[in-house]
Amino acid sequence: MSRPISVEELVAQGLEAKKPKFISKAKRDRLKATKQKPAPFKVVKPEIIGPLNETSEPRKLLPVKAPRQEKNKGLFSWDDSEDTSGSYQPLVLAKLRDDDDDLLSSESHWSTKPLERMKARDWRLLKHEFDINYKGEDLGNPLRAWNEEQALPKRLINLLQDLKYYEPTPIQRAAIPIALRHRDVVGIAETGSGKTLAYLLPILTYLMNIEEEYMTLEHCQDANLNKTLALILAPTRELALQITKEAEKFCKSLGYNVVTIIGGHQYEETIHSLRNGVHIVVATPGRLIDSLERGLISLEKCYHLTMDEADKMIDMGFEKPLSQILLFMPDTKKLNSSIDSRILRVSKRSTLMFTATISSAIEKITKNYLTTPGYVFVGGANSLVDNIDQKFEYLDNSPPDKQLFDAERFNELLRVLHSEIRGNQFSVIIFANFKRVVEQLAEELSGKGFGEVATIHGSKSQEAREKAIQTFREKLASILIATDVAARGIDIPHVSMVVNYQMSNKFEEYIHRVGRTGRAGHKGKSYTFIDEGDKETFPELRKFLWNGGLKIPEWLSRTLNSGKKL
Repeated sequence: MSRPISVEELVAQGLEAKKPKFISKAKRDRLKATKQKPAPFKVVKPEIIGPLNETSEPRKLLPVKAPRQEKNKGLFSWDDSEDTSGSYQPLVLAKLRDDDDDLLSSESHWSTKPLERMKARDWRLLKHEFDINYKGEDLGNPLRAWNEEQALPKRLINLLQDLKYYEPTPIQRAAIPIALRHRDVVGIAETGSGKTLAYLLPILTYLMNIEEEYMTLEHCQDANLNKTLALILAPTRELALQITKEAEKFCKSLGYNVVTIIGGHQYEETIHSLRNGVHIVVATPGRLIDSLERGLISLEKCYHLTMDEADKMIDMGFEKPLSQILLFMPDTKKLNSSIDSRILRVSKRSTLMFTATISSAIEKITKNYLTTPGYVFVGGANSLVDNIDQKFEYLDNSPPDKQLFDAERFNELLRVLHSEIRGNQFSVIIFANFKRVVEQLAEELSGKGFGEVATIHGSKSQEAREKAIQTFREKLASILIATDVAARGIDIPHVSMVVNYQMSNKFEEYIHRVGRTGRAGHKGKSYTFIDEGDKETFPELRKFLWNGGLKIPEWLSRTLNSGKKL
């Protein structure tokens, strides 16, 4: 404990303080500038009344009303000369963090910021805006614009603009950056969300990065003409043809060959299509295995695999064929132990899987054949399509045999179709569960003055199915009637409405059916006839509508709550 200061020391300090001190001109100027700073508060001085000489009466001070103190200001006023805050210099100047600076400043939208100015908060807003969610480590950020992805070749970016793909869709924003870094991807998004381009661009980038000497000198040799470099699997012929059509838009300009291997085509057609070599094969699993066993096609150099609509392939019983196909493909170990890694400029096989729903079978395939995949969820599995107005009509009578003609249901269909004709467009797909019903409806509607009606079902040849789709696409027929064989793979932008004449047996198929309308940014409508015989789909339908924020129909709530027939 220090000793108290004595009286003598206090007096000495006082005398020392009264001694005049020399102050330089520079310091005097600084002090003068400090005193000229405005005081934080107005100094209130009393008003003096009367003379100031010694003979006058004592001075009278008139009371002065103190000024109103502002909020958070001090309670007292003081003389400027006594204010020591002006010359205060902090020991440390703390810089605001960038995040704090963004919060304090007027925040601009992420789309107006340069890429290098994007902060974590901006990326979170972007993901929220497009309903993008990730599962996995080190997946990076979504794609804002085509020209900001350095891994995309400049030629490919220009081609996107020429083909009028001006902005990426949410699934493309989320999946493409991951796939371009040779990471396995599982993409879950609703039908019609642009998944095809989400895997075509990584495939094309992969081909464009392959050693040029190999592509121009070796791959075109006779021994390599049937060796594809990338494989795309689809569950149905229609979807395979749709993928091929989309791929050819790019491949014709880039000089790559796309070969389709599907049922309904002669093997001679496959051989003929391979005469100029192959870079991308689009195939259905069953016909591809036949072609592999016959030696028509080879996967010896194929290190890029895409499975589109994987959930549908599992539902159709293709799980075992998928495993067989993967046995024909080289794995990452072979890639790195051969010259292929140098030629193809990759260090692992890439596997991409796209699906609208997640099931235990999909998870099994993912676990067995994908390496630490990144999961991308856009809108969630089984999500409601916002741009489709979905309506339901509950029919009291459930026919004992749904393959027989139902006059009441048909009359309701006529009412719905006539209401649609009044609009500007009339382009409708009608779904039924049985090919017999498809043909009945086509005959009845043609007799009611609806002109040519196109039909698709499993008993039709591939040539007839392709002709029906082309007739509907070119608007030579305003109505296409189909079974679920057409629920996936038909991408026709002008479909104004989908009618479920019979509710699908599996609710997942309902999602894909209504996804045939409301495509390419257009609005769409769906109309579904439903009855007691469809009660197995009721729980999922209610959940589907609830998640989409739509009103649950009264008949649906009552049926599920009572567990009885209406």
